[in-house]
Amino acid sequence: MSEWDKDIAALDLSDPEKNGLQVYRNYTTAFEKRRAKEFSEEVNAESYNISGLDGVCDAIASDDERFLPVIACAFSDEALHEMYKREIPKGIPGGRDSLFAGYGPFSSLSKRIQVACAFGWLSEDILQDIDSLRKIRNKISHSWDHESLSGYAEQAPISNITPIEEIFKEHQACLLFSNVKSLDAVGRLRVRTIWILGRLFYESLLYPRALKKRLHPHGVLYGQYHPELLSKVSGVCSEYSRKVLGSTI
Repeated sequence: MSEWDKDIAALDLSDPEKNGLQVYRNYTTAFEKRRAKEFSEEVNAESYNISGLDGVCDAIASDDERFLPVIACAFSDEALHEMYKREIPKGIPGGRDSLFAGYGPFSSLSKRIQVACAFGWLSEDILQDIDSLRKIRNKISHSWDHESLSGYAEQAPISNITPIEEIFKEHQACLLFSNVKSLDAVGRLRVRTIWILGRLFYESLLYPRALKKRLHPHGVLYGQYHPELLSKVSGVCSEYSRKVLGSTI
């Protein structure tokens, strides 16, 4: 075998050793692709209700800017709650419900975010962004003077939320996002939050499931053989992004 990957070709090894490494890599890659395809086929055979995502994206696209963090956090809280209920096994000492009550590890949004981050159950950037929204939600919830919150979308931590338009700049959807930077701070927040919630909805359903099958979640969920649900979620997020942008793209 003389067709080696560049990194293997650069190794200080004999040709037979390089051949062995290349064969192993080719086999592993083919095996992973097959398992990813099987995972997607399994997911595609099931049905998922995306009406809730549609509703929250509509609210994020059109409601008063002061309500955006509250709405986003309420949806995130529910999505994480359902994820833990679905994935945590029965037979927990004291009962599974005790995990969600009082001082249990899943009793609040902040704790649900921390546990998901600690155990790698969702993409870290999603969890960091939801936590930024949570911090602003708390300020809004505990302030009687909402005028003091004017311009919050331009300030940290909200200003540090992942710019979805940068993630997709090399993607076929880049045309949709090309005008996001021309929006004001609230408009950018609306679009970015729509995609945060779309990704959260998608990953909360499938990320832990992929982990349990010992698959690489990001590659399986966003790679060549991604489940059809990704296209449906992206369709909802794109629709309401267009609404914010006032675009007919």
